[in-house]
Amino acid sequence: MHALHQEILAPSGVEFAAWLKLATGEGPEGESVLSNVVVARSNLLRVFELRKITTDNEHYKFYHIRTHRLHGIVTGLEGVRVLGSLDDGRDRLLVAFKDAKIALLEWSPAQHDLITVSIHTYERAPQCLDIKPSFRSLLRVDPVSRCAALLLPQDALAILPFHSSEDHNEMDVDLVERENMPYFPSFILELPQSVSPAIHNIIDFVFLPGFNNPTVALLYNDRPTWTGRLKEAKDTCGTVIFSMSNFSSSWGSEATFSVITSINNLPYDAFAVVPCPAAVGGLIVLTPNAIIYLEATKKLVLPVNGWVARVSDVTLLPLVPIDLDLQLEGSRATFIADTTLLLILVNGDMYSVNLVVDGKAVSGMSISPKLLARTTIPSLVMAVSITEQEKSMVFVASTQGPSTLLRTSMVEESDANGKSDEKMDESNTATVEVGEGVDAEMYDDDADIYGPSQSSGATAKVSTAQELHKPNLLRIRSRMTFQFILADYLPSYGGINDMVFGMTQLADKPTPVLIAATSTSAFSSTSTKVAEMEEDGLTEPGSGLGGFTLFQRDLPVKMKRRMHVLGGSKGKGDKKLTGDKEGGEGWKEIRMIISTDANPNPGFSRMTAVPPSTTKTKTNVASSIPSIANISNSDIISRIQGTTIGAGPIFGGIAVLQVMSGAIRVLEIDGTERQLIKDVESSSSSSTVTATTGTGALSTPSTSSVPVAPRTMPSNARARIRHCSISDPYVMILREDGTMGLFIGEAAKGKVRRKDMSMLGGKTSKYVTGCFFVDQTGVLERNLLSSAVDVGKRTEKDNQWLLLVRPQGIMEIWTLPKMVLAFSVSMPLLTLENVLLDSGEGVASSVSGSALSSVTAAAVGPTGNLGVTGPAPEAQSADATMRSVEETEEQVKEGDESHIRPGIGGGIIDEIEQVMVAPLGESRPELHLFVLLRSGQLAVYKIIPAAAPTSNPQPTTADSTTSPTSQTPSTSLNSQRAHLCVAFVKVLTKTFELSGAGLSAGTSGGGVGSNESSWILCTDHGGVHLYPSGYSVVHAFTPVCSGSSTGESWGGGCDEFLLYSDEGPSLLSWIPGFELDYPLPMRSIPLGRPYSNVVFDPSTSLVVAAAVMEARFASFDEEGGMIWEKDAPNIADPTTECSTLELISPDLWVSMDGYEFATNEVVNAVACVSLETASTDTGSKEFIVVGTTINRGEDLAAKGATYIFEIVEVVPDPTLAPKRWYKLRLRCRDDAKGPVTALCALNGYLVSSMGQKIFVRAFDSDERLVGVAFMDVGVYVTSLRTIKNLLLIGDAVKSVSFVAFQEDPYKLVLLAKDPRHLCVTTADFFFADNEMAIFTHDEDGIMRLYDYNPHDPDSGDGRYLLLRSEFNTQNEYRTTALIARRTSPDDVIPQAKLLCGAANGSIAAITPVDETVAKSLQLLQGQLTRNIQHVAGLNPRALRIVRNDYVSKPLSKGILDGSLLVHFGNSSTTRQTEMTKQIGTEVEIVRRHWMTLDGPW
Repeated sequence: MHALHQEILAPSGVEFAAWLKLATGEGPEGESVLSNVVVARSNLLRVFELRKITTDNEHYKFYHIRTHRLHGIVTGLEGVRVLGSLDDGRDRLLVAFKDAKIALLEWSPAQHDLITVSIHTYERAPQCLDIKPSFRSLLRVDPVSRCAALLLPQDALAILPFHSSEDHNEMDVDLVERENMPYFPSFILELPQSVSPAIHNIIDFVFLPGFNNPTVALLYNDRPTWTGRLKEAKDTCGTVIFSMSNFSSSWGSEATFSVITSINNLPYDAFAVVPCPAAVGGLIVLTPNAIIYLEATKKLVLPVNGWVARVSDVTLLPLVPIDLDLQLEGSRATFIADTTLLLILVNGDMYSVNLVVDGKAVSGMSISPKLLARTTIPSLVMAVSITEQEKSMVFVASTQGPSTLLRTSMVEESDANGKSDEKMDESNTATVEVGEGVDAEMYDDDADIYGPSQSSGATAKVSTAQELHKPNLLRIRSRMTFQFILADYLPSYGGINDMVFGMTQLADKPTPVLIAATSTSAFSSTSTKVAEMEEDGLTEPGSGLGGFTLFQRDLPVKMKRRMHVLGGSKGKGDKKLTGDKEGGEGWKEIRMIISTDANPNPGFSRMTAVPPSTTKTKTNVASSIPSIANISNSDIISRIQGTTIGAGPIFGGIAVLQVMSGAIRVLEIDGTERQLIKDVESSSSSSTVTATTGTGALSTPSTSSVPVAPRTMPSNARARIRHCSISDPYVMILREDGTMGLFIGEAAKGKVRRKDMSMLGGKTSKYVTGCFFVDQTGVLERNLLSSAVDVGKRTEKDNQWLLLVRPQGIMEIWTLPKMVLAFSVSMPLLTLENVLLDSGEGVASSVSGSALSSVTAAAVGPTGNLGVTGPAPEAQSADATMRSVEETEEQVKEGDESHIRPGIGGGIIDEIEQVMVAPLGESRPELHLFVLLRSGQLAVYKIIPAAAPTSNPQPTTADSTTSPTSQTPSTSLNSQRAHLCVAFVKVLTKTFELSGAGLSAGTSGGGVGSNESSWILCTDHGGVHLYPSGYSVVHAFTPVCSGSSTGESWGGGCDEFLLYSDEGPSLLSWIPGFELDYPLPMRSIPLGRPYSNVVFDPSTSLVVAAAVMEARFASFDEEGGMIWEKDAPNIADPTTECSTLELISPDLWVSMDGYEFATNEVVNAVACVSLETASTDTGSKEFIVVGTTINRGEDLAAKGATYIFEIVEVVPDPTLAPKRWYKLRLRCRDDAKGPVTALCALNGYLVSSMGQKIFVRAFDSDERLVGVAFMDVGVYVTSLRTIKNLLLIGDAVKSVSFVAFQEDPYKLVLLAKDPRHLCVTTADFFFADNEMAIFTHDEDGIMRLYDYNPHDPDSGDGRYLLLRSEFNTQNEYRTTALIARRTSPDDVIPQAKLLCGAANGSIAAITPVDETVAKSLQLLQGQLTRNIQHVAGLNPRALRIVRNDYVSKPLSKGILDGSLLVHFGNSSTTRQTEMTKQIGTEVEIVRRHWMTLDGPW
């Protein structure tokens, strides 16, 4: 059996980060790019830029640039400046990986992405032959980028030296060669042999600043110990500081290492070192109970609780205050000033530690007695100094919550008590700089003796405070303290503890969701402002930790009203909008909607006036605002036979322009016809215009009128209009023969006339598609070089442009109002290359004859294009209509394959179906280009500034080495042209099954209408994502920007929209509260406490979850007395986990009822099971079963218990909103001699684990459990799964067992088991097409597929399970959810699809794959591994291989790697053809296979 492993959601949170300068450039007006930050967790690497925005109020904002899913696990990120950085001003990025690799990356402006400079691998070094999973690799870089170091096993460092500007005179190396290879050969430093024999078990190491040579400080533990052996070995840690010289010699052969100092007898539990600034010197060592300052001859230990004196013999500083009790386990620290250390505890509490400087030496330390602020749970803390002008910032990365960027500032505070104190205690130092009770004049004496202090920032504030308060020195005490303000954050929902599918009420509609118990904090995008605590003045970005995260497959929208009045029950419709000014500046209101139906033939159009609704303005003055929600049949002002291609406002919104299949009409707001332009052949354009007044022949303003037959078209009529684009005052039409017509509206005359097209090549030029668009961002205008030509009067923003695509595949962008060619690209667009640049060529010539036949067929093929809706209703119209399937089928030739044509090497090149330019974005929309091919491939390109074109520009082929040659354009028509210095960078690709599909755009988002209709949205922190709409077919879409809208707007755009789907026309709106920074729409439910287990009860549609909390733990003797009690105020009580069971409503997310367990009892498993009972007619009932562990201390064995709860309905409280209320009723408690770790139901019986045994029990009389069978299985059961009478048991030591249950007599029979000892965390049945396999996952992240086949000789007569495949997922999956997958509606038995939730927040799907498809995709994997340049130069195959000493070759062919196969769709079509040709298949076949497997569920 074969399977596909595909990561649906990438890991959440930030584990590593590096601040550096990558992408240089200026932002839009009012914005400046300050820096870049690269963050990583597991295999996810993301690049952001930090912008300072000065418009409105000054603030800072992260913007997403790039995301990569690497074929390796990141263990470190660092920025480095190499020799080439002096020329281009960009830093380089060092990435360390789990398998002892370092990759050097740099930013490529040409590709707008990171590219690999080099990769350095040490996996074949003797130290790395057997890397244990517990080993933690560390990457560090010298402060001035002289070298980098990677920690290897067996106490070794891999040193990578870099070239620097100082050594180019010393080294006989060519300068150009050193820029291309900016490093010396690396070498491995064995520390015990080369530095000190005492170095063993390295805990942490850092480079120290301020030294002439690279200097390293190591923290090690030469004799590991623990609390039970403190009497024998107590202070076992030590530090060694050594410098390196001549390290840049060949392979380090001449390198020397000198020990500067060595300090021993540090507390055994030291876990981190922090280098001090160069102005102070030394380093800080963090331990759980103390903070230690070290320099060459000094050791200062600052206790933070009373435990350090009991576990260590080091000399301590006084504990101030005496009752201080902090726990530093898991804390992070960084220096935010020369003498100020910011300390963030594991719960997010922020404290400052001040170094007391006596002259040039540190003489003491003090910690702030008061909490400074509270932030997220830290995994990394970095002090960020972006520029000299900008204030310092602190970046707090987190894997369990949002990663925050905090702005720091110094504020002066007076003593809250305001008491007079002439005898101030000078020994009591400051909270941060000048403390409470410190005489500021004491610093005068120090300045006389030692000179001015070198401390920066905060110390300079001391003199200011001294001058301000010197007259009142004896009466007022002051201090300088830090203030933290939230600048921005990167969202995260943390790790996944458990997940289950459930139903929730969303917008009055039951919606299936994936409910995940995560470590989400109360931190959402809807409340980005920081709440200041009233009493303490603290910044608190989030309160409480833990809750649920809801994932949906489809983008949630709310249906406000069915709009059947706009369209019939059959055919496809298109809603067109027009507006007029109604109050606010630039505010347009919807005044008319034009819709069209395909039946009866040749179509039927209706004009509907939007009725007003009375509302009150801010001044309580009643005003009449049009409301679409109030439309009725009486509002239809005109009906007409014929198909409406498109419509939009004209003449500034005072008239409506309607494009039909054979004419263009200009209408008044009341529906009367102002002008009629017939699309016929004529030598004079004026003869084709017919002006009418009042009621035209094609319009019937009376609402009771009947349809009027259309006029008979003249014999010189042109081909029918199939597409249009309207952007006031311009109109473009495209006909079925490929010809185009341009029109322009003259507001002064109130008429529309034809526009000269001679500069485009004449009337005979052919075009595939085109559109107008408006650049509201100004990116095109800022990068337009037009000194040689006149492009007319233009503004910085809101300029209009014309985009055209010719049959040769050439895309051109023309300026308006004067039409000048500004951008041209040909073959890279057809092949969907990664980057599109201006070719610099002139206007392309027209094609005719056979060359045009394919284009004409493509134009009338099975398509109904959705055109472009521009950035604002007043600037651009909605989309061209979609024609009916019946109409389309009449136009398509039998066996038409015109959408493909031959390419180089026998490959094929897809024809372009549609292109569109629209803004995408949340707070700062940016222009994006959408390209849809007839094969169903969609590519989205982001428009960014680029370098000016060279004199001989080369076509951009960033993805492939060869490109098909296109027809050479003719430059005789326009020898002078402008140049757009922009690049189109591909950010999204997707393949659809096109059946009458097209593109549509709103004000800040887009969509694809097809049988797989989807939304395309872009967020600041997540980039561009594509979400299914939830509708099987979408025929038309139009945004609605009305004043009566109440929904949440997106990106400053419209909050409502009209959508014509398979359910008919509807008025929809966005649903607030959803995060769209991930591939799945997500909603956070913060409840202030974490949950370890969650289940969904289908009978009541309620959620039952087990919350985890901390409680004081006390151990008692036989007489009931406490064995140990704390004897000091700074000694913390021991704590233990305890649990509560909660019954939660998934609609309101409130706890209806709960059950509290004992303070030493924790929940291990929760299951919703169906047990036999006599209380129901069916003989079975759903119960909630809970398994627990009862902790009794170190000297007593743990016990457990099994609880059975029933959910019962009770009389609701009338003061509460819900009409129905439920409670938990305890039906049974069964004590066990050991922990109950797993539960499930089997044929009406309850299966539970207790220690090494499995019990099958019946629920007798709904009040007690009666055992019927048991079996000894292993050591610690981790999972139980059942199908019919088959039982699958996963064990922490004995791997997996396959068991059958029989009832006559009651017996558990072992069918087969895995003979190896593995720690299995989850085990599930996996089946498809009459085949079954056993899926397991262990604690090392290895997924295995087993087969049960008694007829196989290797099975030992069926006693052993056969291992068929192994796959290294590199993730620890804590929970799985089994769902049904149907490949066709006729499937009687569905396939099994597994969703796996990991501790790092990722969710993966395991999908069964047909054997024929699996073999084809397996060959494709080999091509992708060899032919694609992977990020950081990693090997995808090596990542997934599992070492197995029992087989001759890896068992990796049974499971496909989805993260590798996704690169096929992202490649250019040329590269796709090359790879499929080598494996003997076709591109269309591979695309079809992938579309059947792709998708979350």
